[in-house]
Amino acid sequence: GEFAYETEPVRVIGEEGRERWANLNTGLDRPDALVALDQLEGDLPSCEAVSLVVSWFGNDLRADRCKVRPGAEFADTVTTPHEWIVGGEGRAQAYLVGRDENDRPIYGGTPSDGSIIRYIRELKARGIRVTFYPFILMDVGPGNTRTDPWTGESGQPGYPWRGRITTARAPGVSGSTDQTPAAEAEVEAFFGTASPSDFTPAGETVTYSGPDEWGMRRFILHYAHLCALAGGVDAFCIGSEMRGLTQIRSGRTEYPAVQRFKNLASQVRQVVGPSTKIGYASDWSEYFGHQPQDGTIDRLFHLDPLWADKDIDFVGIDWYAPHTDWRDGVDH
Repeated sequence: GEFAYETEPVRVIGEEGRERWANLNTGLDRPDALVALDQLEGDLPSCEAVSLVVSWFGNDLRADRCKVRPGAEFADTVTTPHEWIVGGEGRAQAYLVGRDENDRPIYGGTPSDGSIIRYIRELKARGIRVTFYPFILMDVGPGNTRTDPWTGESGQPGYPWRGRITTARAPGVSGSTDQTPAAEAEVEAFFGTASPSDFTPAGETVTYSGPDEWGMRRFILHYAHLCALAGGVDAFCIGSEMRGLTQIRSGRTEYPAVQRFKNLASQVRQVVGPSTKIGYASDWSEYFGHQPQDGTIDRLFHLDPLWADKDIDFVGIDWYAPHTDWRDGVDH
């Protein structure tokens, strides 16, 4: 949500001066983010680290057509004392997240930059280590007419997993560019050409002056700069669960997205410095290698060049393991 991490009370100003709180919903007269941290420390006193998840929104499973942008919930909401600003842009210029049949936002908006800065500083003041985790949510609603790269037919699944982003025709689908130089061009279109010098800290946000594009590099480098502006974080992920993207090949053993992530890690290192650990959060089905279903018996360890890169500090694996030994039936 737009102010879900805000550590200071924010009011929403409605018609005829009516007001409501944007981030006080517990009855304790304190921002929700602070109440949640108090509860975390009370219930889990040995917890020493958190992952700070912040989302931008992708709009297509075809890599070369997918834009990754911050999103607001409403274009005309007025808030005080803090306004919603991400990347130096207010809600009037922002992409609006998808709506349901009653015109309600499907997703909470991207948290405002200023709230992220204050939240990072609050966590550090409490002695909690911070891993910054940029997260892509796919804002592709049901009933769309975008071509599904995994079937070649009209209509991508509603709100799909980001790990399904791939070439315009997925490997194995007729017309796929997989294992050709054209596949690398599709990957490059997804990452874009933003560079660290395109970003400038400005108060409680980071402005952008680079190419007019919404690519992966712009997304990640924006938050690298924002984390630096906040005083730094302990760890920073340059992406997560991009399984379809990292398995795109421009040749039998050539993975252009892996090289792009290596380049991105180097750029993030320039911004966050040597003390922040940098990694990629791979899906549990992705981290160990690629076994293409193409009739070969290839077992290709496509992420090894990334894991071995000098700017990567850890092998990241997203794996939601069971916490209990659950059995079906009323008596388990």
